[in-house]
Amino acid sequence: MKNFNYWDDLYRNEKLEEFNRDNIGLLWLKIKSVIRVELVKDFLKFSGYTIAAKKQIDNFRELFELLSQDIVQSHSLLNDYIKKVSHVQITNVDVQQLVSELYKLKNFDWGGDYRSSLDKYLVRKYVKVLNPSYDNLISKFETEINPVVQGYVLNSWYNYWSSIVIENVFKSHPVVLPTVGQIKNVDFFINDIPFDLKVTYLPVSNTLNVSVKKKVYQLN
Repeated sequence: MKNFNYWDDLYRNEKLEEFNRDNIGLLWLKIKSVIRVELVKDFLKFSGYTIAAKKQIDNFRELFELLSQDIVQSHSLLNDYIKKVSHVQITNVDVQQLVSELYKLKNFDWGGDYRSSLDKYLVRKYVKVLNPSYDNLISKFETEINPVVQGYVLNSWYNYWSSIVIENVFKSHPVVLPTVGQIKNVDFFINDIPFDLKVTYLPVSNTLNVSVKKKVYQLN
């Protein structure tokens, strides 16, 4: 059987096509989506399993080896757990209020080109916050944010929270299994096939273009 390292190497090298056609690889991806420390603890409580590992990477490996012993049952167990967590995540988002906040942004203008260090700082401090309030964000410009980067922060805020709204549309569908923890290149599974959601803003029509990419693009 293909072991943990085999799937880990494929994932790190973004060779994801094999995950689409192998139940063990698919199991690896689902486990990765719940491998955050708090999710692992909750999953162990949910499943009744125990593991000895303490470090996150060791948790991942031990869980994979444990769940690989019964692939069918483990998929069912993970699906039930992920749906439970996802339901909480979805219901915690007030979509109507969030959409109302997003409509307050009238001009989509980045206002400059910035390096990744500024990007990470601004997104962490002002975009991915617990309270996605447009008015609260605007108030930060008066005392904290240099006007030069206002457009950048506003657009990042808009992109992040509009993606949350769109993701919730997909995640609410019964055939969609979300990734409750972030996985690079995989946002959710549709009938056990991993997909990547891409959202593009079209300034001419003032609309968001949504595409869902099946993760077989590495075939080239």
